[in-house]
Amino acid sequence: MLSRTAQGLYWMSRYVERAENNARLLDAGRRIEGLPGAEAAGNTEWPSIIIAAGCRETFGEEHLDEADRDSATFHLAFDPENSSSILSCFAAARENARAMRGAVTSEVWTAINGTWSELRKLDMKAVDERRYADFIESVLGASFHFRGAINATLLRDERLWFIELGKHIERADATARMLDVKYHVLLPKTDEVGAGLDLLQWQQILRAANALRAFRHVYREQVSAPRVVDLLVVNSQSPRSLRYTYEAICDNIDNIGVHTKAQRAVADHAREIRDRLRVADAHDIIDFGLHEWLTDMIMETNKLANALGESYGFFSQVDRDAADEEVEETSKLETCTQ
Repeated sequence: MLSRTAQGLYWMSRYVERAENNARLLDAGRRIEGLPGAEAAGNTEWPSIIIAAGCRETFGEEHLDEADRDSATFHLAFDPENSSSILSCFAAARENARAMRGAVTSEVWTAINGTWSELRKLDMKAVDERRYADFIESVLGASFHFRGAINATLLRDERLWFIELGKHIERADATARMLDVKYHVLLPKTDEVGAGLDLLQWQQILRAANALRAFRHVYREQVSAPRVVDLLVVNSQSPRSLRYTYEAICDNIDNIGVHTKAQRAVADHAREIRDRLRVADAHDIIDFGLHEWLTDMIMETNKLANALGESYGFFSQVDRDAADEEVEETSKLETCTQ
């Protein structure tokens, strides 16, 4: 496969996944904001959502403490100046799909082009109090439609494997960021850990990840931090868990093939992360420091993404600079003032 084809398919997939994950973060912010007692507890969910999305710089560091539902939603959903906004992500995914029209089916193109056509008609009126949840559902539904078209119509060859690789790289990054919203930025005081608001916040993180029902099916117990970490980090059957995504990353790299020394090196790097997740324990992660552990994972995932692009010959200098900035930005995550 030509490098430019691999690049287009990989980034098409990453951008759709990023749009979906931004929608999930906005949903988490909306749900946490609406919890009883949240305002009295002094939570700063909207600055935390912006930080978790990796958009602190584009939003403006000096305005971060002033972030509220409207400003965070505009920046993460509609802001054309933010290359990671939902609208910008679908526009970029459409451009990649258009450039690769010969490599995707008409069903895949229709799914992504139709979503972009609908999104470009929307503005902040689409996310007022009554329609916010509907907007979130429409973005998630568009992503599901796109993935369904891929799974139902594409051959099981390198095209699919690069698409899946992009999805799981982006998803690993996003799952770590979503967990960090709750534990790091919204971390309750010591005497509030395990209290009502703390447990409700964990439930809303699970809801935003579409994982609350799965949690109840697996554990049949009260929601708690160790169990949520177990489900979203080390559970091999949970489709958004870090372990599941890294199993898929390694499988797709193996399917694509490693024919050069650089490709073998990046495959070994992915397997090293996967193997650490196979033996990881939720309690040990929390004892280590969940925020620190998640920050390391985000940085490792971005380094792996950088190395993947370089080894397969489709990482431009612009992409490399953006990845380097992302790693640097992640290392500077710090608690919002509560």
